Amino acid sequence: MANEELNKTAEEELEAQALKKAAAAKKKANEEAKRKKAPPPKYYFDVKVECMLPATLTYRVLAEDAKQAADLIKGKHPTSVQHKLIGRKELMLKVYDASGCMIRFMKKLLG
Repeated sequence: MANEELNKTAEEELEAQALKKAAAAKKKANEEAKRKKAPPPKYYFDVKVECMLPATLTYRVLAEDAKQAADLIKGKHPTSVQHKLIGRKELMLKVYDASGCMIRFMKKLLG
């Protein structure tokens, strides 16, 4: 009788160990699946494109004649800009970290 009880407890211990191993394997498989399914992280970037653009810059200056008005606009900021994006010629593209100054990627687009 004592032998039978020892066999039963040994069998129960083996079953408990098998259950623990199965649970650990299942948990590990779930963790690996979560790691594989996670999408790559996304970051913000500033993209600056240097281009030649058909645009009309409007300046407002106070001058005595037209020639003086043409000379006065040098170094001043325009009051309005009207552009046509359809006719642009992109020259260079630069990608920066958001709010940063370190260039991450540069591509020459024309020429």
